[in-house]
Amino acid sequence: MKKIIYKYNLYYRIQQLIIFILHLILLKWMYFTLSNAGALTTSEVLYHFIGMSIMGAALIRGTAYWAKHHYIKEINIEKSKNEESKNK
Repeated sequence: MKKIIYKYNLYYRIQQLIIFILHLILLKWMYFTLSNAGALTTSEVLYHFIGMSIMGAALIRGTAYWAKHHYIKEINIEKSKNEESKNK
């Protein structure tokens, strides 16, 4: 069996776990809103959908920012390794 968690990718796996949990929270909120939409007023349902939209957009934007941060960090590490090997 292939090992999926190593020391060098532990932070990526933690990041993926956090994103997964946030997606489950959003999914639970969607399920709650859709299952109780008949008992709620129209404005309450509208506010729920606006909140879900904002949370979804923030989740997408935050995930993209976090991934870009890690990507740039890896590029800088590779650059510094290449510069050190050239200087030797």
